[in-house]
Amino acid sequence: MGRPKAGTHSVPTNERILNAAERIFSENGYDGARLADIAAEADIRRPSLLYHFETKEVLYEAMVLRLFQRLLETLSGLMIEDVEFDQQIVKIGLAFKQFAEENPAFGRIVIRDIVDHRDPVPQLLASVVVPVLDTVCAYIETQSVKRGTQRTIGTRAAVMQFCSNTLVRTSAGPLRSPLWGEDDYATPLLKRLFL
Repeated sequence: MGRPKAGTHSVPTNERILNAAERIFSENGYDGARLADIAAEADIRRPSLLYHFETKEVLYEAMVLRLFQRLLETLSGLMIEDVEFDQQIVKIGLAFKQFAEENPAFGRIVIRDIVDHRDPVPQLLASVVVPVLDTVCAYIETQSVKRGTQRTIGTRAAVMQFCSNTLVRTSAGPLRSPLWGEDDYATPLLKRLFL
């Protein structure tokens, strides 16, 4: 098979590789993902993939960083000072839920990597998850102090409760409806946890 002609693909090679990596890593985990499968999905050969990302670890890191950068960009636009907190916390939570639904690999990657515990995954995930979590928690705590809100559950625990529920729910596939039912309780859950 020859090399595709320049301009054959409308999506740049790096993006195609990262998109393929999201799917392959989410389905197979870090250890089970093969670079040859990612290259085939991206419609390139393995040597070309290695030209763009020298190792599996480098590719994995770039993929995770891109996912969390997109998430942070989505949420940052909603963490605004001097806005009605009751409405804003619901908007932030629903934006997270929508991001997880629109990026189906996201939940599977995060859940699998939290459970997996194999290097290099824990350190990498911690280095990108914790800063996003810190940013969201700091915003909520600042707004809660301004409002004088007294909550019975800590901010970080509440954020993790909502996020873990959302990630498992959006990753459940055919078990989603049998486990959670047809109704979406995201808004009442957010209000119960944060207001």
